[in-house]
Amino acid sequence: MSRRQTLWTVVLAVVSGCAGSDVEETADGPDFSNLVPVSGVVTLNGEPLAGAVVTFLPPQWSPGVGETNAKGEYSVSSSGRPGISPGEYKVAISLLLSAEGEPQGLGPRSSLAQPPGMLTSKEMLPREYADLGTSKLTAKISPKGGHFAFDVKAPGLVIPAPPASPAKEADAEGDPPAKSVSPGDPPASAANNASAF
Repeated sequence: MSRRQTLWTVVLAVVSGCAGSDVEETADGPDFSNLVPVSGVVTLNGEPLAGAVVTFLPPQWSPGVGETNAKGEYSVSSSGRPGISPGEYKVAISLLLSAEGEPQGLGPRSSLAQPPGMLTSKEMLPREYADLGTSKLTAKISPKGGHFAFDVKAPGLVIPAPPASPAKEADAEGDPPAKSVSPGDPPASAANNASAF
């Protein structure tokens, strides 16, 4: 079984989860009554990494997972419930891209029938980050939760941008040409930031 399939299987187990809430921790299952908020940010060589899956693996029971947004931010859930239990965790960060360059996040990974993108996907990050068996990343979650930043160091690694959708291409064709900036005009970055979210 490949690393990608192994991680997919772990994530599937998380998403399927256990039925019911406020389950006491016994030999039969995990305790969901003491979940605490855990979030953070993932960067690749100092730049935000979008579309990555962050897995927090405890010594036993189900892992917690999160998916990074365009700013590299994530929040962790356990079996579909926000947060994870306090304790010590091993952490892995995986970025699967389909042959078309589309990130394969939690949705495709947890699908009962693997979508075409998962079948052609390839792990982009070095094994020391992406593989739960070899990752050296760890996190200690306090009873109040926590915020964890991880910077993946992979000099020279360039993540290909996904292809533009037809709607985006149409918008790009209709954009007005760039105009020159006069000394009294606000910087372009300030104008762009006003419309960003």
